[in-house]
Amino acid sequence: MLIVEDDPFVQKVVKKVFAGMGFEVLSCGDGATALDFIKNDRIQLAVVDWILPEMDGLTLCRRVRKLKLSRYIYIIVLTSRNRKEDLVQALDAGADDYIAKPFDENELAARARVGMRIIQLENKLINNQKRLMKLAKEDPLTGILNRRSLFDGILKEINRASREGTSFATILIDADDFKSINDTHGHLAGDMVLIEFARRIKDSCREYDLLGRYGGEEFLVFLPRTDRDGAIRVAERIRTSLRERQMDFGGQKVKLGASLGVSPFSYEKTDRPAENIEALFDEMIKRSDYALYMAKKEGKNRVVVYNPVGSE
Repeated sequence: MLIVEDDPFVQKVVKKVFAGMGFEVLSCGDGATALDFIKNDRIQLAVVDWILPEMDGLTLCRRVRKLKLSRYIYIIVLTSRNRKEDLVQALDAGADDYIAKPFDENELAARARVGMRIIQLENKLINNQKRLMKLAKEDPLTGILNRRSLFDGILKEINRASREGTSFATILIDADDFKSINDTHGHLAGDMVLIEFARRIKDSCREYDLLGRYGGEEFLVFLPRTDRDGAIRVAERIRTSLRERQMDFGGQKVKLGASLGVSPFSYEKTDRPAENIEALFDEMIKRSDYALYMAKKEGKNRVVVYNPVGSE
Protein backbone atom coordinates (compact mmCIF):
# COMPACT_ATOMS: atom_id res chain seq x y z
CA MET A 1 0.00 0.00 0.00
CA LEU A 2 1.01 3.62 -0.46
CA ILE A 3 0.87 6.49 2.03
CA VAL A 4 0.80 9.95 0.45
CA GLU A 5 1.24 12.38 3.35
CA ASP A 6 3.59 15.35 3.83
CA ASP A 7 3.29 15.39 7.63
CA PRO A 8 6.02 13.03 8.98
CA PHE A 9 4.12 12.32 12.21
CA VAL A 10 0.87 11.35 10.43
CA GLN A 11 2.85 9.33 7.89
CA LYS A 12 4.51 7.41 10.76
CA VAL A 13 1.17 6.65 12.45
CA VAL A 14 -0.47 5.44 9.23
CA LYS A 15 2.58 3.34 8.39
CA LYS A 16 2.41 1.64 11.79
CA VAL A 17 -1.27 0.76 11.24
CA PHE A 18 -0.70 -0.84 7.85
CA ALA A 19 2.58 -2.53 8.69
CA GLY A 20 0.73 -4.16 11.58
CA MET A 21 -1.84 -5.47 9.07
CA GLY A 22 0.91 -7.16 7.05
CA PHE A 23 1.17 -4.65 4.21
CA GLU A 24 4.36 -3.77 2.39
CA VAL A 25 4.24 -0.02 2.93
CA LEU A 26 5.57 2.64 0.57
CA SER A 27 5.37 6.32 1.40
CA CYS A 28 5.95 9.74 -0.15
CA GLY A 29 5.04 13.34 0.57
CA ASP A 30 3.67 14.66 -2.71
CA GLY A 31 1.17 13.73 -5.41
CA ALA A 32 3.58 13.65 -8.36
CA THR A 33 5.84 11.07 -6.71
CA ALA A 34 2.78 9.07 -5.67
CA LEU A 35 1.57 8.97 -9.27
CA ASP A 36 4.92 7.53 -10.37
CA PHE A 37 4.61 4.78 -7.72
CA ILE A 38 1.09 3.97 -8.88
CA LYS A 39 2.07 3.83 -12.55
CA ASN A 40 4.38 0.91 -11.68
CA ASP A 41 1.18 -1.09 -11.09
CA ARG A 42 2.13 -2.54 -7.71
CA ILE A 43 -0.15 -0.54 -5.41
CA GLN A 44 -3.43 -2.07 -4.18
CA LEU A 45 -4.47 0.49 -1.58
CA ALA A 46 -3.54 4.15 -1.07
CA VAL A 47 -4.11 6.52 1.84
CA VAL A 48 -3.91 10.06 0.43
CA ASP A 49 -3.86 13.40 2.26
CA TRP A 50 -6.09 16.03 0.66
CA ILE A 51 -3.60 18.89 1.03
CA LEU A 52 -0.30 18.06 -0.69
CA PRO A 53 2.44 20.13 -2.35
CA GLU A 54 2.31 20.56 -6.16
CA MET A 55 -0.57 18.10 -6.75
CA ASP A 56 -3.32 17.82 -4.14
CA GLY A 57 -4.98 14.57 -3.13
CA LEU A 58 -8.14 15.02 -5.19
CA THR A 59 -6.18 15.83 -8.34
CA LEU A 60 -4.14 12.68 -7.67
CA CYS A 61 -7.38 10.67 -7.39
CA ARG A 62 -8.60 11.99 -10.74
CA ARG A 63 -5.27 11.24 -12.42
CA VAL A 64 -5.20 7.70 -11.01
CA ARG A 65 -8.68 6.93 -12.29
CA LYS A 66 -7.59 7.88 -15.82
CA LEU A 67 -4.68 5.40 -15.78
CA LYS A 68 -5.04 2.02 -17.48
CA LEU A 69 -3.91 -0.24 -14.65
CA SER A 70 -4.15 -4.01 -14.39
CA ARG A 71 -5.75 -3.81 -10.94
CA TYR A 72 -8.10 -1.54 -9.05
CA ILE A 73 -6.60 0.80 -6.43
CA TYR A 74 -8.71 1.50 -3.37
CA ILE A 75 -8.14 5.11 -2.25
CA ILE A 76 -8.84 6.50 1.24
CA VAL A 77 -8.60 10.28 1.54
CA LEU A 78 -7.30 11.76 4.81
CA THR A 79 -8.20 15.36 5.64
CA SER A 80 -9.07 17.79 8.41
CA ARG A 81 -12.12 18.83 6.39
CA ASN A 82 -15.31 17.19 7.63
CA ARG A 83 -18.21 18.91 5.88
CA LYS A 84 -20.66 16.81 3.89
CA GLU A 85 -19.85 18.72 0.70
CA ASP A 86 -16.15 17.86 1.22
CA LEU A 87 -17.02 14.17 1.40
CA VAL A 88 -19.05 14.43 -1.80
CA GLN A 89 -16.23 16.27 -3.54
CA ALA A 90 -13.69 13.59 -2.55
CA LEU A 91 -15.91 10.73 -3.72
CA ASP A 92 -16.64 12.51 -7.00
CA ALA A 93 -12.88 12.87 -7.55
CA GLY A 94 -12.44 9.11 -7.40
CA ALA A 95 -11.83 8.38 -3.73
CA ASP A 96 -13.43 5.22 -2.31
CA ASP A 97 -13.50 6.33 1.33
CA TYR A 98 -12.90 9.42 3.42
CA ILE A 99 -11.65 9.75 6.99
CA ALA A 100 -11.25 13.01 8.91
CA LYS A 101 -8.26 13.98 11.02
CA PRO A 102 -7.62 13.38 13.81
CA PHE A 103 -8.49 9.74 13.15
CA ASP A 104 -8.69 6.66 15.30
CA GLU A 105 -6.14 4.00 14.31
CA ASN A 106 -8.65 1.17 14.76
CA GLU A 107 -11.16 2.94 12.52
CA LEU A 108 -8.51 3.41 9.82
CA ALA A 109 -7.61 -0.28 10.02
CA ALA A 110 -11.28 -1.27 9.79
CA ARG A 111 -11.83 0.91 6.72
CA ALA A 112 -8.72 -0.59 5.15
CA ARG A 113 -10.09 -4.10 5.71
CA VAL A 114 -13.29 -3.09 3.93
CA GLY A 115 -11.17 -1.82 1.06
CA MET A 116 -9.22 -5.08 0.85
CA ARG A 117 -12.44 -7.10 0.72
CA ILE A 118 -13.58 -4.96 -2.22
CA ILE A 119 -10.20 -5.38 -3.93
CA GLN A 120 -10.34 -9.16 -3.45
CA LEU A 121 -13.80 -9.28 -5.00
CA GLU A 122 -12.62 -7.09 -7.88
CA ASN A 123 -9.60 -9.35 -8.49
CA LYS A 124 -11.82 -12.42 -8.38
CA LEU A 125 -14.13 -10.92 -10.99
CA ILE A 126 -11.17 -10.00 -13.21
CA ASN A 127 -9.66 -13.49 -12.89
CA ASN A 128 -13.00 -15.13 -13.68
CA GLN A 129 -13.41 -12.86 -16.71
CA LYS A 130 -9.93 -13.76 -17.94
CA ARG A 131 -10.65 -17.47 -17.42
CA LEU A 132 -13.91 -17.24 -19.36
CA MET A 133 -12.23 -15.33 -22.18
CA LYS A 134 -9.50 -17.97 -22.30
CA LEU A 135 -12.05 -20.80 -22.39
CA ALA A 136 -13.93 -19.04 -25.18
CA LYS A 137 -10.79 -18.96 -27.32
CA GLU A 138 -9.28 -22.36 -26.57
CA ASP A 139 -10.01 -25.87 -27.70
CA PRO A 140 -10.97 -27.59 -24.41
CA LEU A 141 -8.94 -30.75 -25.09
CA THR A 142 -5.66 -29.49 -26.53
CA GLY A 143 -5.49 -25.94 -25.12
CA ILE A 144 -4.67 -24.42 -28.53
CA LEU A 145 -6.99 -22.04 -30.37
CA ASN A 146 -10.45 -23.29 -31.24
CA ARG A 147 -11.74 -23.03 -34.78
CA ARG A 148 -13.55 -19.71 -34.37
CA SER A 149 -10.66 -17.92 -32.64
CA LEU A 150 -8.20 -19.33 -35.16
CA PHE A 151 -10.25 -18.12 -38.12
CA ASP A 152 -10.62 -14.65 -36.58
CA GLY A 153 -6.88 -14.43 -36.10
CA ILE A 154 -6.12 -15.66 -39.62
CA LEU A 155 -8.47 -13.13 -41.24
CA LYS A 156 -6.71 -10.32 -39.35
CA GLU A 157 -3.33 -11.59 -40.53
CA ILE A 158 -4.47 -11.87 -44.15
CA ASN A 159 -5.81 -8.32 -43.93
CA ARG A 160 -2.41 -7.19 -42.63
CA ALA A 161 -0.63 -9.06 -45.43
CA SER A 162 -2.87 -7.39 -48.02
CA ARG A 163 -1.91 -3.95 -46.70
CA GLU A 164 1.80 -4.74 -46.47
CA GLY A 165 2.02 -6.82 -49.67
CA THR A 166 3.63 -9.83 -47.97
CA SER A 167 3.53 -13.62 -48.25
CA PHE A 168 1.86 -16.15 -45.98
CA ALA A 169 0.89 -19.82 -45.95
CA THR A 170 -1.53 -22.27 -44.41
CA ILE A 171 -0.69 -25.82 -43.34
CA LEU A 172 -3.45 -28.37 -42.80
CA ILE A 173 -2.31 -31.33 -40.70
CA ASP A 174 -4.14 -34.64 -40.31
CA ALA A 175 -3.04 -37.43 -37.97
CA ASP A 176 -2.31 -40.62 -39.90
CA ASP A 177 -4.18 -43.81 -38.91
CA PHE A 178 -5.89 -42.07 -36.00
CA LYS A 179 -8.95 -44.31 -36.15
CA SER A 180 -6.82 -47.39 -35.56
CA ILE A 181 -5.39 -45.79 -32.39
CA ASN A 182 -8.91 -45.19 -31.08
CA ASP A 183 -10.02 -48.69 -32.05
CA THR A 184 -6.97 -50.46 -30.59
CA HIS A 185 -6.19 -48.41 -27.48
CA GLY A 186 -9.44 -46.58 -26.76
CA HIS A 187 -10.67 -43.01 -27.01
CA LEU A 188 -8.68 -41.88 -23.96
CA ALA A 189 -5.51 -42.87 -25.82
CA GLY A 190 -6.82 -40.97 -28.84
CA ASP A 191 -7.29 -37.86 -26.71
CA MET A 192 -3.74 -38.20 -25.37
CA VAL A 193 -2.45 -38.42 -28.94
CA LEU A 194 -4.28 -35.22 -29.91
CA ILE A 195 -2.89 -33.41 -26.89
CA GLU A 196 0.62 -34.59 -27.77
CA PHE A 197 0.10 -33.62 -31.41
CA ALA A 198 -0.87 -30.09 -30.39
CA ARG A 199 2.15 -29.79 -28.11
CA ARG A 200 4.63 -30.99 -30.74
CA ILE A 201 3.15 -28.83 -33.48
CA LYS A 202 3.25 -25.78 -31.22
CA ASP A 203 6.88 -26.47 -30.31
CA SER A 204 7.71 -26.70 -34.02
CA CYS A 205 6.11 -23.37 -34.90
CA ARG A 206 7.37 -19.86 -34.36
CA GLU A 207 6.00 -17.65 -31.61
CA TYR A 208 3.95 -15.52 -34.01
CA ASP A 209 2.45 -18.42 -36.02
CA LEU A 210 -1.22 -19.24 -35.41
CA LEU A 211 -2.18 -22.80 -34.45
CA GLY A 212 -5.64 -24.18 -33.85
CA ARG A 213 -7.67 -27.35 -33.93
CA TYR A 214 -9.48 -27.44 -37.25
CA GLY A 215 -11.70 -30.39 -36.33
CA GLY A 216 -11.37 -33.98 -35.12
CA GLU A 217 -7.75 -35.00 -35.66
CA GLU A 218 -6.99 -32.10 -38.00
CA PHE A 219 -4.92 -29.04 -37.10
CA LEU A 220 -4.44 -25.79 -39.00
CA VAL A 221 -1.35 -23.60 -38.90
CA PHE A 222 -1.13 -20.10 -40.36
CA LEU A 223 2.33 -18.73 -41.13
CA PRO A 224 2.50 -14.91 -41.47
CA ARG A 225 5.27 -13.30 -43.54
CA THR A 226 6.36 -16.68 -44.88
CA ASP A 227 7.19 -17.63 -48.47
CA ARG A 228 6.85 -21.05 -50.11
CA ASP A 229 10.27 -22.33 -49.05
CA GLY A 230 9.79 -21.12 -45.49
CA ALA A 231 6.40 -22.83 -45.27
CA ILE A 232 7.92 -26.12 -46.47
CA ARG A 233 10.63 -25.90 -43.81
CA VAL A 234 8.08 -25.38 -41.05
CA ALA A 235 5.88 -28.20 -42.37
CA GLU A 236 8.83 -30.61 -42.52
CA ARG A 237 9.85 -29.61 -39.00
CA ILE A 238 6.32 -30.40 -37.80
CA ARG A 239 6.21 -33.72 -39.65
CA THR A 240 9.58 -34.78 -38.24
CA SER A 241 8.64 -33.77 -34.71
CA LEU A 242 5.42 -35.80 -34.86
CA ARG A 243 7.20 -38.85 -36.22
CA GLU A 244 10.41 -38.97 -34.20
CA ARG A 245 9.08 -40.15 -30.81
CA GLN A 246 6.61 -42.95 -30.18
CA MET A 247 3.92 -42.93 -27.49
CA ASP A 248 3.45 -45.76 -24.97
CA PHE A 249 0.00 -47.15 -24.15
CA GLY A 250 0.12 -49.99 -21.63
CA GLY A 251 3.51 -51.15 -22.83
CA GLN A 252 2.53 -50.95 -26.48
CA LYS A 253 4.45 -48.48 -28.62
CA VAL A 254 2.47 -46.37 -31.03
CA LYS A 255 4.23 -44.58 -33.86
CA LEU A 256 2.74 -41.20 -34.61
CA GLY A 257 2.63 -39.58 -37.99
CA ALA A 258 0.78 -37.01 -40.01
CA SER A 259 0.13 -35.85 -43.54
CA LEU A 260 0.46 -32.16 -44.25
CA GLY A 261 -0.98 -29.99 -47.01
CA VAL A 262 0.72 -26.63 -47.57
CA SER A 263 -0.77 -23.68 -49.44
CA PRO A 264 1.50 -20.62 -49.91
CA PHE A 265 0.33 -17.24 -51.15
CA SER A 266 2.06 -13.95 -51.93
CA TYR A 267 0.42 -10.55 -52.39
CA GLU A 268 3.62 -9.50 -54.13
CA LYS A 269 2.71 -11.73 -57.07
CA THR A 270 -0.97 -10.90 -57.42
CA ASP A 271 -3.25 -7.96 -57.97
CA ARG A 272 -6.00 -9.49 -55.81
CA PRO A 273 -7.92 -6.66 -54.10
CA ALA A 274 -8.01 -6.51 -50.30
CA GLU A 275 -11.82 -6.78 -50.16
CA ASN A 276 -11.63 -10.47 -51.15
CA ILE A 277 -9.94 -11.51 -47.91
CA GLU A 278 -12.62 -13.97 -46.76
CA ALA A 279 -12.84 -15.51 -50.22
CA LEU A 280 -9.07 -15.84 -50.29
CA PHE A 281 -9.08 -17.57 -46.91
CA ASP A 282 -11.69 -20.06 -48.13
CA GLU A 283 -9.55 -20.68 -51.19
CA MET A 284 -6.44 -21.23 -49.03
CA ILE A 285 -8.29 -23.84 -46.98
CA LYS A 286 -9.47 -25.63 -50.12
CA ARG A 287 -5.94 -25.66 -51.52
CA SER A 288 -4.46 -26.94 -48.26
CA ASP A 289 -7.16 -29.59 -48.08
CA TYR A 290 -6.42 -30.73 -51.62
CA ALA A 291 -2.67 -30.89 -50.90
CA LEU A 292 -3.46 -32.89 -47.75
CA TYR A 293 -5.59 -35.28 -49.81
CA MET A 294 -2.64 -35.80 -52.17
CA ALA A 295 -0.31 -36.44 -49.22
CA LYS A 296 -2.65 -39.19 -47.99
CA LYS A 297 -2.98 -40.61 -51.49
CA GLU A 298 0.79 -40.69 -52.01
CA GLY A 299 1.41 -42.76 -48.88
CA LYS A 300 0.92 -40.56 -45.78
CA ASN A 301 3.63 -39.16 -43.47
CA ARG A 302 4.62 -36.54 -46.00
CA VAL A 303 4.34 -32.88 -46.95
CA VAL A 304 2.63 -31.88 -50.20
CA VAL A 305 2.57 -28.29 -51.44
CA TYR A 306 -0.22 -26.81 -53.51
CA ASN A 307 1.35 -24.58 -56.11
CA PRO A 308 -0.66 -21.38 -56.63
CA VAL A 309 -1.44 -20.23 -60.14
CA GLY A 310 1.57 -18.52 -61.64
CA SER A 311 4.13 -20.22 -59.38
CA GLU A 312 7.15 -21.94 -60.80
